[in-house]
Amino acid sequence: MFNLSHPKLVTLAASEGYADVADFLEDHAQGSTVPAICMAPDCDHTADLEPDQRAGFCEVCGRPTMKSGLVIAGMI
Repeated sequence: MFNLSHPKLVTLAASEGYADVADFLEDHAQGSTVPAICMAPDCDHTADLEPDQRAGFCEVCGRPTMKSGLVIAGMI
């Protein structure tokens, strides 16, 4: 079961111009890089990273907290 309601996933999809998280995931499910978001509570920085990224470096807050939208949703 996928988690389409995680607040960071909703924020990530909206920042990419999607009103529906499912459409965002469908469009990015096969990409070699996908949108990712910082999971720190006080940071919403986004970047394109590897689809399986779970602890990427955030260029804004400096923490290893970047996570792929596909990972957040539970697709990977």
